[in-house]
Amino acid sequence: MEINALTRIGALLDAFPGLEEPLIQYIPAFSKLRNPVLRATVAKLATLEHTAKMGGVPLPNLIAFLRQQTGQEDEPAEKGSAAEPQKSEWPSWYQPEAVSAELDAASLLTKGGHPLAAVKQALAVGPAGAIVLLRSDFEPAPLLEQLAQEGVPVACVQEGTSFRTCLKRP
Repeated sequence: MEINALTRIGALLDAFPGLEEPLIQYIPAFSKLRNPVLRATVAKLATLEHTAKMGGVPLPNLIAFLRQQTGQEDEPAEKGSAAEPQKSEWPSWYQPEAVSAELDAASLLTKGGHPLAAVKQALAVGPAGAIVLLRSDFEPAPLLEQLAQEGVPVACVQEGTSFRTCLKRP
């Protein structure tokens, strides 16, 4: 298996089951991979690019680490990713009074839930133009990518060490 920015974390761990613990030691926030719900959902969507963002480590360092762990030769650092840079301001469509639901990713994950399902449910019950606000301690890159592909306007703003993600019902 070639390890690059687009490698899905779930596929990587399926191919190299022994990588779970070294990955968790390298990025302690990924101890959540031990949660079977997250392992079955988020890990299937998240790429190494997402993983690096969520873990706050440079993507080339993560790829080099994983290649070393699997005995693969390290290749020159990959060029920039296709992902947009983290925004520091809300988009023009964000209106605080349109927020119909606020969710906390940490509490959802602790309860064995998944932020994607909760966000989709909150969007489904809100009126057109309603905004769901998700608070997290990481950038929920797979969630952002999935919903953007489904045509949902998304934005994520980092505030200190926290992230606030807003998603607008079309």
